[in-house]
Amino acid sequence: MKTVRETVALPDATEHPLVHPLDLADSRKPFIASWWLSVLTMPTVVFFFAALLWTVSNNYVTPIVVPIATAICSALLAAYLRKEAWAYIPRKRQDSQRRLPVRWLLTRSAVSTASLLAGLVLLTIWLVGLDVDPGVLGYVIGSAAGIVILMVAGLLWTAFAPARLSASLGSWTSQLARLVAVAAAVAVGWLIFDARYDPADLAVSDILIGASVIVAAQVIFWLTTLWQSRKAAKRTTSPAD
Repeated sequence: MKTVRETVALPDATEHPLVHPLDLADSRKPFIASWWLSVLTMPTVVFFFAALLWTVSNNYVTPIVVPIATAICSALLAAYLRKEAWAYIPRKRQDSQRRLPVRWLLTRSAVSTASLLAGLVLLTIWLVGLDVDPGVLGYVIGSAAGIVILMVAGLLWTAFAPARLSASLGSWTSQLARLVAVAAAVAVGWLIFDARYDPADLAVSDILIGASVIVAAQVIFWLTTLWQSRKAAKRTTSPAD
């Protein structure tokens, strides 16, 4: 059996058997950096970047490729930093099931809500003063509808899924608050668009494409989160080297 040599000063195993990267000065910085990078990969933040780019590009390519590429790079770097943070702790003492501080969850929820509202407001203000191509308008409406659908799905999942599966999605109350705020913004935006444009000019395919991009980004995010949680659980239960 190999002897594990500790390269950092760990807490006494008799008093503090399990250790989290936040407990150590050396691993705290990369773990916090990985958490902030993971915030950038949230679909709501990706949507805000897409809306911001759309105001200056008015095309399909830039608002899709740039935010998604940024999210992928951020996710890869976040995974690397997270792995580096956990590497300071021997596998048998890793507290991978510890919940993050409440203020972190609140910050994540606030960033998500603010990104959604800012993106919707930005698009609404921009589109009101322009003669926008129906294809672009349909894509935007589809994206907004996809976000609301995902938020409803997340809320229902939190309400009815087993606690061990829904814990990572956060409090249902914060999700409900975000859903109400975003749904109201989407409704107001639709009323403005309806007064300026003829809904008959919108193609269903453009709306479906916009919704599909947002839904696909969120599904990938959920699957990645599930994969990481299962990997962490497997690492904790497997025998140490």
